[in-house]
Amino acid sequence: MHTRLWSLGVFLVAIGIAAHVVGWDTLLWAPRMLLESLLWVPAALVDAVTASPATTGIILLGVALMAVARLRGRRRD
Repeated sequence: MHTRLWSLGVFLVAIGIAAHVVGWDTLLWAPRMLLESLLWVPAALVDAVTASPATTGIILLGVALMAVARLRGRRRD
């Protein structure tokens, strides 16, 4: 237990020193860019659903039918 606490302490000290040297904005730039690049997918899905709900319904119905076919195919094997 004490080794984990020591490692966590070392990690926090390193983060603190890095934040002091380069600033929090620079330090958190990469995680922020990664989060923004992952969040565009749900935003695009919401935009697609609101722009054309009928098309989205047809696509979801097709995906559901493919999933059912896959599950039924596994039971026969």
